[in-house]
Amino acid sequence: MSEQPELVLLTMTVNAEGGERLRLDPADSGLLAGPVAIKEGVQYSLGLEFRVNHGDTSGVRYIQVVKRAGTTVDKLEEDLGSYGPSPDGSPYKKELAPEEAPTGLQARSGTYKVRSRIVGDDGTVYADFEWSYKLAKDWQ
Repeated sequence: MSEQPELVLLTMTVNAEGGERLRLDPADSGLLAGPVAIKEGVQYSLGLEFRVNHGDTSGVRYIQVVKRAGTTVDKLEEDLGSYGPSPDGSPYKKELAPEEAPTGLQARSGTYKVRSRIVGDDGTVYADFEWSYKLAKDWQ
């Protein structure tokens, strides 16, 4: 049996306003250290890029919990599907449903802390990481 995990998250992107705005690499904790800025009121979505190294993964889900000042303000759970290794070795890409960033002075105050997880239907946790964002009047 291989030592590599079945599924490896390569990158997560924040996509808005017609293109990629931010790329997070969960393997590089330095990129996740500080809050990232998201423009208030924009439609944005998260993009996931991952590779399946061996075996078949079934019922893969993305789970996200967003907290501000210790209080849960948003939860997201989306089915990603079932996957086996790509025949040509290329990574899979999945775009999650779009969301709208909140607006207003109160929404812009404080930092939002996010815990992102990718899990299989058998309970296997393929990725589990934290990152944060703040809302701003414009992209920074």
